[in-house]
Amino acid sequence: MSTKYTGKTGSVTISGAIGGIKSWTLDVTADVVETTSFDDAGVRAYLGTVTGFSGSFEGYKTGIPKVIDGAVAAFTLAETSTATQDWTGNLILTGLHVTSSHDGLVTYAYDFQGTGALTEPEA
Repeated sequence: MSTKYTGKTGSVTISGAIGGIKSWTLDVTADVVETTSFDDAGVRAYLGTVTGFSGSFEGYKTGIPKVIDGAVAAFTLAETSTATQDWTGNLILTGLHVTSSHDGLVTYAYDFQGTGALTEPEA
């Protein structure tokens, strides 16, 4: 039977832990180029080229928001409290979305673009 994990102890760290975060999303992609030729007998063929990643995270306001200034920053996205279950690399914050309503908490949501290599969890 495989082990299942809950995200209740996940976290986001960019120059220190960011408080109030309740969720994060990471999208890892690979670009492809079409290589179809007559040799492929009418069936499309592709080759993978470059990989990349982007994502977002959101939570409740607990302090001053992170600055969106185009600077590259090291990050860690922790799936759980287990040290081997972290995604790490460098990112650029590309968006900040603030929400405030009369009957709720102030929330912050951030978008980011990864730059360079992404280190995947070990387990």
